[in-house]
Amino acid sequence: MRYVLALLLSMFLLAPSIEDARKANEAYNEGNYEEAITLYKKAIDADPENEKLYFNLASALAQSGQTEEAIRTFEQYKSMADNADDRAKANYNIGKVLSDAKKWDKAVDYFKKSLRYTAGDADAKHNFELAKKKKQDQQNQQQQNQQNNQQNKNQEQNKQQQNEQNKQNQQDQNQQQNQDRNQQNEQQQNQQQQPQKMSKAEAEKILKALEQKEKELLKQFKKQETESGNSSNEKDW
Repeated sequence: MRYVLALLLSMFLLAPSIEDARKANEAYNEGNYEEAITLYKKAIDADPENEKLYFNLASALAQSGQTEEAIRTFEQYKSMADNADDRAKANYNIGKVLSDAKKWDKAVDYFKKSLRYTAGDADAKHNFELAKKKKQDQQNQQQQNQQNNQQNKNQEQNKQQQNEQNKQNQQDQNQQQNQDRNQQNEQQQNQQQQPQKMSKAEAEKILKALEQKEKELLKQFKKQETESGNSSNEKDW
């Protein structure tokens, strides 16, 4: 923090507030920020119109990491400040609190507000430019993250679509194989059920064999008749 503490031990502070403020300053300088916060609040209860107490309380809150409450207290201090320099200090410190929280967008706005009151403040200008750069870097990183997320999402979708297509292709292939197998089995069953057709040559061969057989049977039959006739013409002596 650039503006750490305001001068507190002045004649305008009430006696109880002076003692609490002194102890709060000691605790703050020793890094005991929680104790300092408690003592600053106690001093404010005793002297609620003293804006410097709010400034120091806000600084202690910021150091303890209580960002939102620190900003509210700095804003309260700013509303009580009666000169441009004090309002510039409040805006500057809010900008620092926001910078520590990496809220660069809002930090830029508060550093800009501080420069409106003290345009020649080199420290405020430096932090303003730094916050602008960090803001741009943050936006670029967010855009890059969005692009990466979209790319990963597209890759995941493509992978899923490819898996689904492969699955469908495998199902189609299995279905076709089953159809071919069933068709082949059906053809084999039909061939077994239907009598086999013989060729013309085979039919002629069988026909000739039957004719030859018939001739032999006829020849044998005639022979038997001849022998039978001869036997009946012989005299029985």
